[in-house]
Amino acid sequence: MGKVDSTRIASVSEITRRVKEAVEDSAQLRYVKVRGEISNLTRRRSRFGTDYLYFVLKDEKTQLSAVMFEGVEDIPFEPRDGDVAVCEGMITVYEAYGKYQLKCYSMTEDGEGAAAQALEKLKKRLSEEGLFTQKRGLPRFPKKIAVVTSPTGAALQDIINVISRRYPITTLCVIPAYVQGENAVLSLVEGIKRAQSTDAELIIFGRGGGSSEDLDCFNSEILAREIFASKIPTISAVGHEIDFTIADLTADMRAPTPSAAAELAVPDITQLRGEIAAYGEKANYAIKRAVTDAGRELALLEKDVRLYSPRGRISEWEQTLGRLSSEISVRIHAKITEAESSLRGTAQSISDLNPLGVLSRGYALATAGGKVLRSSGELAVGDVIEVKFSDGGVLAAVTEIKER
Repeated sequence: MGKVDSTRIASVSEITRRVKEAVEDSAQLRYVKVRGEISNLTRRRSRFGTDYLYFVLKDEKTQLSAVMFEGVEDIPFEPRDGDVAVCEGMITVYEAYGKYQLKCYSMTEDGEGAAAQALEKLKKRLSEEGLFTQKRGLPRFPKKIAVVTSPTGAALQDIINVISRRYPITTLCVIPAYVQGENAVLSLVEGIKRAQSTDAELIIFGRGGGSSEDLDCFNSEILAREIFASKIPTISAVGHEIDFTIADLTADMRAPTPSAAAELAVPDITQLRGEIAAYGEKANYAIKRAVTDAGRELALLEKDVRLYSPRGRISEWEQTLGRLSSEISVRIHAKITEAESSLRGTAQSISDLNPLGVLSRGYALATAGGKVLRSSGELAVGDVIEVKFSDGGVLAAVTEIKER
């Protein structure tokens, strides 16, 4: 590399190119093996159909950007955020951003990252203490909501836009807080505490999306205990759909984004109006039906009153009595007529069978000793007989018995 002319003004591109040449010409940086915790891992596919990775290697002091264009298919494990890996490659400079990075050719697993291990232990301990079991119901129609977030972040605007559209009668109480950096944990804790002294019925806390490092403050034990101690129900809106932070697990409800949190917090007023209109129609129908049913029941009761009232029953009995009287009169008359006819017949029969009646037709009745004589063989010459006629009788002595 030639001598630099200090009197000439160089462009940004020229300086970056010189740095790139210096870095890539260095024997110490041409081949390196780096151990670090993987973070912000992104997998993409090239137009040739091969996968490549963008990620960051970090330790407790600093971080190093890295890319891997070749050998991704040969990685012996599935890399993910939190894994500790050993990467082989070279240090290069990406001129477009003036940023140095590790161009990785191979990657081997070196166990879980210390940060990931510590986080999992903390989650387990807090879970065993019961901090993740408090899931209170949210108010259906909150009058006031406290929002603990950055006052300049997109998350607040998303929440305001959604709530003003869905349920504009709700009042928002914005409590400013840092949501990233070393002061974020205490700022969020103070925000949750301040919300307790308001008349808010619900708390939404969180931020928009970000890297794992950006969301570290929401994995704080101090914040988790403050959320658990809140007397007001909470919604976590950290904006990270892949992993759950400790704050997500501790809150009464977790939303994947601030906009989703706002939708969970309030009902849709347009939908409520539709439901109210539907209920009104149902109520009108029910009232009309009740009136109709009541009218029918009233008509039946009126009929029963007419049917079972004393006046109505007396009138009915009078009609029945008149009808029965007529029927009895007719039947008695018929019976008398029938009896008279029968009597006349009987009298005629008696008359026909009366011996005196027979005698009136020219016959006579002969008796001897009070006994009616039926045959001449019952008599002997000298017997005295009585002969009765219709107008009297004679006594005669038998002088002769003639055979027929």
